[in-house]
Amino acid sequence: MIRTLLLARVGVLVAVVFVSSCATPGADAGIDRGGLQYLKQLQTLSRAQLDATWSKRPELAARIGPAQCDVQAFEILYSTIGVQGEPADASATLLIPTGDGCTGPHPLLGWSNGTVTDRLQSLDEDLPLNLTLASVFAAHGYATVISSYLGLGKSSYPFHPYLHADSEASAIVDSLRAARRVASQTHIALSGKVMLAGYSQGGHATLATQRTIEGKHSREFDLVASAPMSGPYALLQTFISGWDGRVNGQANPLGPTLFAYTAVSYQHIYGDVWQAPIDVFKAPYDTKVEGLLPGPLDVYALSRTGALPLDVDSLVQPSFHTDFITNTNNTFRQALARNDLLDDWKPQTPTVLCGAGKDGVVDFENARTANRVFVARGATVRVIDVDALLPADVTGVAAHSNGMIACSVSVRDGLFEAAR
Repeated sequence: MIRTLLLARVGVLVAVVFVSSCATPGADAGIDRGGLQYLKQLQTLSRAQLDATWSKRPELAARIGPAQCDVQAFEILYSTIGVQGEPADASATLLIPTGDGCTGPHPLLGWSNGTVTDRLQSLDEDLPLNLTLASVFAAHGYATVISSYLGLGKSSYPFHPYLHADSEASAIVDSLRAARRVASQTHIALSGKVMLAGYSQGGHATLATQRTIEGKHSREFDLVASAPMSGPYALLQTFISGWDGRVNGQANPLGPTLFAYTAVSYQHIYGDVWQAPIDVFKAPYDTKVEGLLPGPLDVYALSRTGALPLDVDSLVQPSFHTDFITNTNNTFRQALARNDLLDDWKPQTPTVLCGAGKDGVVDFENARTANRVFVARGATVRVIDVDALLPADVTGVAAHSNGMIACSVSVRDGLFEAAR
């Protein structure tokens, strides 16, 4: 559950605007959900700049297609709610199509981000992701808002509730509201149509957001398409089947980090994963995990530097391991089940589940299982396997990383273009 590789840093501060605004429909107990706390205008990325980004990767350039619009980037800080419904804030980047022939009205795409462990990394500084999304979506006419979630980027929330379905959804819903306010205040024409997409953790967050919008906010948002990608939708089964650090028959060196991040998150949320970290984590990691997840290192550096081990057995206490696998009352197991996304609902929106069959981080069986469950309930859901679009020698973690562009283009052309 990771993000894309570094391409370049683009983006300079042009303006900072502090904004006050009236309440949003559905505001919780006086919280102005989606209210703008500030707005920073960043550099405009020209068509030529975006196309040049991919000049050394012609196979990707051909797949993405030439930019049709320039892209104006904004950073926003907006009001949202925490895991208990309390007032909170989150930051996001908003990418707006602009230039000749790109005046709109534009559909609004809510992008759900992949795993970030670097606490202070902000999206205006994470131009690798922004350049990918700008090139694939915004440069093709989609206004795109990318939330950092709670506790990451510029958010003041005290922790990141990783793989917590409800707060992932509330952060994304409120980012859509904030993006609409920016559009209104800057005279950007939106069509009213809303789409959702996200990769890895973002696939989980996308499906959680879809469930929330369809169940609670269908009158507020005209949701016309949803594309969860490479997400752990069957969350409990994902952890049980991948507990040994192998996914799809391949070693998953990120497994220990993803396990620890989830355990730390659920301890903050539910308070019952452990009485003390040593109950779950072996020394010396018991004294480190809470400061690292999130902390100063990105998800790759945690493993590369040895801050966290490459195998689960070096990290987790054997007694906890055994209890998790065998005891259905294990509190971590129960927390995972609470954040599963396949129970008691079916998508109402046209939905594509995309991923790579040889993904070595998030097993593609998640997409197959979700498809079987939802289709059996009468939903309109399709699965796309992008293995054929990846280099033949790419497997494991690399297949997961490379799948984002392949999936993004596939769902843009195979779902979003018809829905817009």
